[in-house]
Amino acid sequence: LGPPEEAGVMLAVADINGANAGITLEVVYGDSGDTDNKAYEIEVPRLLGEDVRALIGPASSGVAMQFIDQVTKEAGVILFSPANTSPDFTDYDEDGLYFRTAPSDVLQGEVLGNLLAADGHETVAMIVINDAYGTGLRDFTTLAFEAAGGEVVATPSYNVGDTTFTSQINEMLAAAPDAIVVLAFDETF
Repeated sequence: LGPPEEAGVMLAVADINGANAGITLEVVYGDSGDTDNKAYEIEVPRLLGEDVRALIGPASSGVAMQFIDQVTKEAGVILFSPANTSPDFTDYDEDGLYFRTAPSDVLQGEVLGNLLAADGHETVAMIVINDAYGTGLRDFTTLAFEAAGGEVVATPSYNVGDTTFTSQINEMLAAAPDAIVVLAFDETF
């Protein structure tokens, strides 16, 4: 997700600087990494040491949760994510300095569950990445789909780094769903 996020930042900087309205933005780039490599432990203090006024990112809700307090409450810096979807941020106390543009998993799950039902599916199986994104989206999709009269018959999960999905596939196929949903990041498959 990094390159499109960086492209959005570059476009905004070009537009703002090009407006000649007395505001000039400079960008300092960094990579927050993920919850496995914990690059944020080095990058966030480095960026804050550059006296930035806002951090754009991270994409991952789980990563943002690792340093939201450090950025917003301790440093008084805006944290803005174009991709955080965890409902945990909806009422999070972050001193009014956290923003996101992606809808939460609550809305995404409701839309997906209702879409599955509207498409005429009665039984659904989901293979789910075992993290806050996957399990949250699974739960909210299940709520909406079952409220619409459907049944979720299997929800096997996998962990980041897994390379074999035979058991998860077999579990879903054994449940004989009429639709399969993959809740994952594109680099998984």
